[in-house]
Amino acid sequence: MTIRTTAPITMYFDAACVVCSTEAQNMQARNPSGIRLMPVDEGIDELTAAGFSRAEAMTYLCVRGGDGNWYTHMDAVRQLYTTGGVAWAKWLYLPVVKQLGDVAYPFVARNRYRIPNWVTQLIYGQTVMKHCKDGVCNVNPAKR
Repeated sequence: MTIRTTAPITMYFDAACVVCSTEAQNMQARNPSGIRLMPVDEGIDELTAAGFSRAEAMTYLCVRGGDGNWYTHMDAVRQLYTTGGVAWAKWLYLPVVKQLGDVAYPFVARNRYRIPNWVTQLIYGQTVMKHCKDGVCNVNPAKR
């Protein structure tokens, strides 16, 4: 299942987050012409105009679809993974998986700075950033 639009989707992400930055680079590599990356602080005017606070955008993934619609939380993840061509993305739309993802996503998003770099490396093979103490970032993104 691939989302077909005339314009790429835009992924707004926390550029200081190892998990977020690694995910962003991985997704864009899958579909370079279909996914545009925008760090939250660079796209804050667009996000604010759409009704997102900086704290919300720094905590939860925000995606603007090629059709102009906005997505956040797991809806944004589903859009991103589908556009990125992730083989199992269609599973994220199944009723039980969708419900579980919608419940789990806020917890994971709020605690992503506690995820050790080695976990990110296990998932992606490498991390984009390695600046966190002892391989873990303990920063509240809304307070930066």
